[in-house]
Order: sequence, then C-alpha cells, then structure tokens
Amino acid sequence: MMEPASSHSRSAMFHATPLAIPGLLLIRPDTVMDQQGWTSAVYNETALGAVGVHDRFVDDRIIYADKSGNVRGLRYQLAPASQATLLRVLHGRLFVVAVDVRRGSSTFGRAGTATISYMGSEQFYAMPGFAVGWCSLDTATQILLKTSADTSPELMRGIAWDDPALKIEWPVSPEVAEVMIADTDQPLLAGQQDLL
Repeated sequence: MMEPASSHSRSAMFHATPLAIPGLLLIRPDTVMDQQGWTSAVYNETALGAVGVHDRFVDDRIIYADKSGNVRGLRYQLAPASQATLLRVLHGRLFVVAVDVRRGSSTFGRAGTATISYMGSEQFYAMPGFAVGWCSLDTATQILLKTSADTSPELMRGIAWDDPALKIEWPVSPEVAEVMIADTDQPLLAGQQDLL
C-alpha cells in the first residue's frame, strides 16, 4: 500500500493476512513515498505486535540465491531454541513453505505456502513449530531472514523438501531443482524422531 509522505513522522504500520494454517501470516507493511523514492518498515515491535507477532527477533541474515530454482529447507530447531521466522525479499521473488511439525497440533504435517517479492514488499511469518523452506523464482534473489533464536547446529533438524506426504506444489521439479547440499538427505516427516 503506497502512501504519500507527510511532513510529520509516523509510526510503522503492518497489515496481516492469516494463511490457511494458524501461526502463519502474510504481512504487508505500509510503504511511504517521498521525493527521493520510498520507505518501508521491516520490523517494529509495537506495530508487529498489533497484528499478532509477539516474538523478539535476535538474528538477522541476508541470503543470496544465484539462480531461479534454488531450494533451501525444510528446517526447524528444537527447544529451547525453536525459532519464529520472518522473511522478506530484497531482490527478486521467493516461493516460501512452512510445515507444521508440532506433535498434537490439529494441522500437524500440513504445509502453508506463499509467494513473496521485492516489488510486493510482503513478509512471511511463521511462529515457532514450523519447518521453513523456500525456492528462488528469479536469478540473484536476495532474502532477509529474521529469527527469534540463534542458529544452533546441534538443535537443527530437517525434513525432505520433496516429501510426497506433504503435498507441496513446488514451482520446480526434483529434476531441475538445485537443492542446498545440507538439505539433500533429509528424512521424510514420517521418519522424524525429534519433533516439537
């Protein structure tokens, strides 16, 4: 949503659309135009809290995907370092997936998906308890990843990105996907011993 800049400062505003699985949101920040371009918020604790995001994010990373069809994930971390995730695209487009890995959840094993882009300014939010992955849809895709816990290799777990039981309609086939090496031998969800 583009708005003209005003002469006074204004607080960041976000608009959230719940996805099919509770705990997943598509968030759109207001974008304010001025004579030099535009400004768009990524994170504001109060404004995100107003749309249901109450996590404290402690780690920011920029991830670069050199070509379309790069696949990363599906990954999650065990407690006490389970992570909420907030993703935004800085250049290009991204297909994002989050799979509910909370034992006992009514949506366990279901996947929520969305496509986010630099031009759209959307952000994808997943609360702790979801395995997150994505596929780049353009060359030179740049991603801002915010998480609510530091990365902990000993607590990191993964699920096969192409697990047929998840019924994810990826935009690339296994034959052409370029999967990150760390994600090529992940187990199926049914074979997971460590879940949240």
